[in-house]
Amino acid sequence: MTKETIQALTACQLRPACTADTLPFETSAELADLPEILGQDRAFQAIEFGINVNHRGFNLFVMGSSGLGKHGLIRKYLNKVALTKDTPSDWCYVHNFDQDYMPKALKLPAGQGKAFKKDMKNLVEDLGKAINAAFEASEYQEQIQIIEKSFQQKQAGLLDKHAEQARQQEINLSHTPSGFMLTPIINGRNITEDEYDQLDNDIQDEIEEKIASFQEQLEYLAPEMSRQRREHNIKIKKLNRKVALFATSNLIKDARRKYKSLPEVANYLKGLQEDVLHHLEEFTEVEEEEPGNEPSHQQINKNESLQRYQVNLIVEGGKQKGAPVVYLDNPTYQNLVGRIEYESRSNNPGNNFTLIKPGALLQANGGYLVLDAHKILSAPHAWDALKRSMYAKKARIENLDQVVGGDNSVTLEPEPVPLKIKIILLGDRTTYYTLHEIDPDFPELFKVEADFEEELDRDEETTLKYARLIASRARKFELKDLHATAIARIIEFSSRLANDAEKLSTRLRTIDDLLIETQYYAVQSASSLINSDHVQQAIDAQIDRTCRIQGLIQSDIQRGTLMINTDGEAVGEINGLSVFEVGKYGFGQPSRISATVHLGDGKIINIEREVDLSGSIHDKGVLILSALLASRYTRDTPLSFSASITFEQSYGLIDGDSASVAELCVLISALINLPVQQSLAITGSLNQQGYVQAIGGVNEKIEGFFDICNQRGLNGKQGCIIPAVNVKNLSLRKDVIDAIEQNKFNIYPIEHYQQALELLFEIPSGEKHADGSFDKDSINGRVVACLHQFAKNRKDSQIIL
Repeated sequence: MTKETIQALTACQLRPACTADTLPFETSAELADLPEILGQDRAFQAIEFGINVNHRGFNLFVMGSSGLGKHGLIRKYLNKVALTKDTPSDWCYVHNFDQDYMPKALKLPAGQGKAFKKDMKNLVEDLGKAINAAFEASEYQEQIQIIEKSFQQKQAGLLDKHAEQARQQEINLSHTPSGFMLTPIINGRNITEDEYDQLDNDIQDEIEEKIASFQEQLEYLAPEMSRQRREHNIKIKKLNRKVALFATSNLIKDARRKYKSLPEVANYLKGLQEDVLHHLEEFTEVEEEEPGNEPSHQQINKNESLQRYQVNLIVEGGKQKGAPVVYLDNPTYQNLVGRIEYESRSNNPGNNFTLIKPGALLQANGGYLVLDAHKILSAPHAWDALKRSMYAKKARIENLDQVVGGDNSVTLEPEPVPLKIKIILLGDRTTYYTLHEIDPDFPELFKVEADFEEELDRDEETTLKYARLIASRARKFELKDLHATAIARIIEFSSRLANDAEKLSTRLRTIDDLLIETQYYAVQSASSLINSDHVQQAIDAQIDRTCRIQGLIQSDIQRGTLMINTDGEAVGEINGLSVFEVGKYGFGQPSRISATVHLGDGKIINIEREVDLSGSIHDKGVLILSALLASRYTRDTPLSFSASITFEQSYGLIDGDSASVAELCVLISALINLPVQQSLAITGSLNQQGYVQAIGGVNEKIEGFFDICNQRGLNGKQGCIIPAVNVKNLSLRKDVIDAIEQNKFNIYPIEHYQQALELLFEIPSGEKHADGSFDKDSINGRVVACLHQFAKNRKDSQIIL
């Protein structure tokens, strides 16, 4: 095998060409819209299944990378399905007349919640008017006067009786607001304190004995008068209740008749009537304040007290048709579950049930709730709250302080609302598999996964569908029509996104961004259509906006700060190829890999590993080198040399095994002292049998080395060595393809490391003979001879010792 037998790739193999000639249209105006999301049949079937299975746990996790159109497909499908579903009931909170701190949840048919709220407001107003009118009626006033007159007569009679008894004992009994007063009577008249003080002591003692004796009799007077007052108050209350019941009965009956089909509402109205009769004083009119004055304390108390008859409508289904579809962009605990607000001016800031606010769970009840997995997992306590609600099938509104136990001041515990909801989580695959691994509740609650494809097969049928997809997206954003050449170039760009000439990318967001940018250049050029030049301008502009770091690195290479040779030859040095990721932009750059060899015990030192700058996959690739060398060249003797391999001028973490072929070749160069052609760069992963495996970022790597060579001047000898299996992944820039077509640059596909050796050393690798030997002057022959010499030298050194 020689270098001449390894054929460089031709220009037609370097990019999956799509030309306007192969497309059966001239402009996108001729193409119909694509009704479905292209290439997501499996995901769509999973979504359809998950949405329509109404059993516990059959919620959806829709996974895939960002920009695949997950949100669009879910939104479109849910909006369609929701229209076929029943509109869910309205829900409201009302006062619980049995337990004040537990507002009661009432369920009403869709659209009736608003009417019920209005009816209750009007009812309370009407009740107040009716009660006040009844209390102002002459019949009521007459009965009140009769009760009052009877009470006054009883009180006066009782007081007169005791006053007469007191006079008989020459004591005057008078009734004051602070109680009873006893004063002495002398000569038929009440005496003053001064006159009393002038009396003889004996007379004073006699008077005090009389008063003290009579005070014992008065001990029975006060309780009796209090008992009469209580009887009087009871009569007033009974009369008030009787009058108010008569005045309000028809109003309550009318309301209960209207809602007789809703037993819970009817029971609430029954409780409301009883509560009104117990709080009639709150319906009596108070004196209105002058305009501009602050409300009186009495007015504030009355308003707060009447709040318990209000209706807090938290879910109103009548505004929509079908089931609700809610997208919660910020799934914090409160936005998900709901909250209880406070009114600082209130006398009871934690008791106002009208300040209960619903969360997304209630707003989506009876329908669909779409959440971003990463966001809800990042929000404190939101994920646990969602799981609790799904397990309980109830939405319980409680503030976060209640949940974590940090605040005991909250006094409301709203009744939980039954929950019937389908949850759809959107996230990436890492999140899905991590949740499966660490959260035992996750597989129980999300039993259906919809996995979005990153790419689809590229054939004639899908190419035409992809063209229709491009046309549909352009119309969605109200862009100019596209010429067939523009669509062809976007299809090529899509294959580059997929990193496969036989595939097309489904990353719709990236395609959308490109289309929007092409519009700008079409407008700038006053073109009526978007053509391939506009597409290429947009692609170039995207790269130009993000390639500053790449430019700095290339500048350092050209100035010699970073040492990279693109011509000549050197022992123990080779050009490897790496990919750098900077934000959303990835670019390739050559990296010098060097190796040194000396007598030793067969240990190959990965310098990056020694200083903790090597990832586990890179370490694995280096270990494979030792196994391959020993199994292929020295089966009967131990390796008797030590070597060190490093990436020169590399100061960050290195991982991946795409440099293992380059590391083997540079190790052999150092071992047999044979120079490596510096005009070539190489990438490829190695297995223990010496075969070259696929790597990632092949386009970026080739273009990165090409840019360095092109800046220094192409000489026809420069090129890249890549795994043959990666040829299908090629989708190179036009300038690279042009240089290859002009024989100024080369790309060599290899299947085995022996082919790489021949390209890099420009001598035959050497075929293995029947006796296991190789030609003496071949690469393999030199490796075997060198290893045997190392073994002999090591043995000799041990004998001397």
